[in-house]
Amino acid sequence: MTGRASRSKGHRGELQVAHLIRDLTGWDVRRRVRQHDGDSDLEGVPGWAVEVKNCAAPTLGDIDRWTVQAKAQAKESQRWVLFYKRQPGQWRAVFCLADVEVETSVQDWCQCAREALA
Repeated sequence: MTGRASRSKGHRGELQVAHLIRDLTGWDVRRRVRQHDGDSDLEGVPGWAVEVKNCAAPTLGDIDRWTVQAKAQAKESQRWVLFYKRQPGQWRAVFCLADVEVETSVQDWCQCAREALA
């Protein structure tokens, strides 16, 4: 896949996740248009640094590497979450819950994220 095609696939994935979170939470979530190293992929997710990966066949090593990236992007007052999707498949969320890394559906992550704000 060319660089442009890969970026386009990444942008589409970010938009898909932003829409999912917006639909499930009501938050004004949007794709960060101008990203710099260390920036979260999405804006409007209160208290969370978000990394989104849209990959045809991710390995466990890929997921581990992306998790490290998501952790590095979280500021001191933020938690981190990685959303990834195998092609074809559903979006999955990886995040830390009570000091344990968990993988779950986007719907379950949204419920946890909303409860964390309460």
